[in-house]
Amino acid sequence: MKKKVALIGYFGWGNFGDELFVSTHRQWLGETYDLFVANDLLRAPYFSFPVEDLVDKADAFLIGGGDLLNPVHASTLYWKMEYLKKPVFIHGLGVDERSFKRAKVLRHYKAFMQHPNCKLIVARDIESQAWIKEHIDPGDDKLMCYPDPVCAFARPAPTPPKEKTLGVVMREHRSLKPDMAPVKDLIATAKGMGYRVKHLVLANKSLGKGDLKRARMIAEEGDEIFYSDSLEDMCQAISSCSILATIKLHGMIVATMYGVPSIAMTDSPKNRNFLRLIDREEMQADYSDPGLKTHLAHHPARIHHLIRNSLHRRAVAGYDVVKQAMAAVL
Repeated sequence: MKKKVALIGYFGWGNFGDELFVSTHRQWLGETYDLFVANDLLRAPYFSFPVEDLVDKADAFLIGGGDLLNPVHASTLYWKMEYLKKPVFIHGLGVDERSFKRAKVLRHYKAFMQHPNCKLIVARDIESQAWIKEHIDPGDDKLMCYPDPVCAFARPAPTPPKEKTLGVVMREHRSLKPDMAPVKDLIATAKGMGYRVKHLVLANKSLGKGDLKRARMIAEEGDEIFYSDSLEDMCQAISSCSILATIKLHGMIVATMYGVPSIAMTDSPKNRNFLRLIDREEMQADYSDPGLKTHLAHHPARIHHLIRNSLHRRAVAGYDVVKQAMAAVL
């Protein structure tokens, strides 16, 4: 009988990257373990049942995917001390870097990650690894770094564009600034260069509705809007672009793995870290930057296959480390 591993992350809301984490976990760990998403509610308290029942049901916990480490607020979903009654493994962890940090939050993270039942911490980039080492110090023996787990995702075959295509990925979020003029200038510039424009909704479930609404607000007559509940369809839609302008990190990561270059439309540490990793720092921009359109090229350079192969190989090695750590205690 397979051991039961509870998945803890931003799962169930429908965000592209987070749902890809679940799919990638299943691809690389599902043959050995019975994986299940732990939370059944999408708002606090996140569980319709006592957390103790979850702990009794699970043989281990796998936490990770995205910026789950927030130095201002420790989520009551991700970092419950009750999980530590069973072995805990953390994989694909990013840091939501802030200039301000709360001492009580750092104390909570230290208590969690320094606990002997926290067996493994795999950061998704060296910057997050360095932050965790400096502020939490869980021990070098269990803190490692491998590329974002989605780099190991077994993507569907690409559908290369038949004509020059700009993919545009926006999202609906309370923090979004109302001025979309730079994005519209980018689209107009692209059309002047001979691009057709495809708006990609990289979300499903509850988030997909809002992101679709935002795409319709930006799209102009003649633009295509892509929407699907299928993660595989979303990946193929990304592969059908010549260049992607995306507000979402995992749109850029999947595009990279297909060789499609991306303009990062959010000036965030996670985007800068990934672009630095693939040596494309010049593609960092922001959707509110009037100079956004200057990042568009007539003939965008594809991501070299050696870079893509290296990312995939190292991400797979990250899963091998997780497997080994799990096998040692389960």
